[in-house]
Amino acid sequence: MFRTFRIAAAALAFAAVVGSNILAELMNNYLACSLGLVASFIVWRRVELSFMNRAHREMARLHGADWNDKDSERL
Repeated sequence: MFRTFRIAAAALAFAAVVGSNILAELMNNYLACSLGLVASFIVWRRVELSFMNRAHREMARLHGADWNDKDSERL
C-alpha cells in the first residue's frame, strides 16, 4: 500500500505540473516534463520521509525514547 501511495502521489504531481505548463503554453514540452520529473521526485521523497518519521514516532511511543539505543543491545 505504501509503494502504491508513493507512486500515485508522484504521478499526480507530474501530471499536474506538466499539464498546467502545457495548457498555459508557458514553456516548451521538454522543460515542462523536466519540471514535472523534479516535482514528482520531490513528492516521492517527502512521502517516503513522512512515512519514516511516522514509524519512528510510533516506535518511540510504543517502546520509549531509547528504543533504538545501541548500548541497551549489549546488556
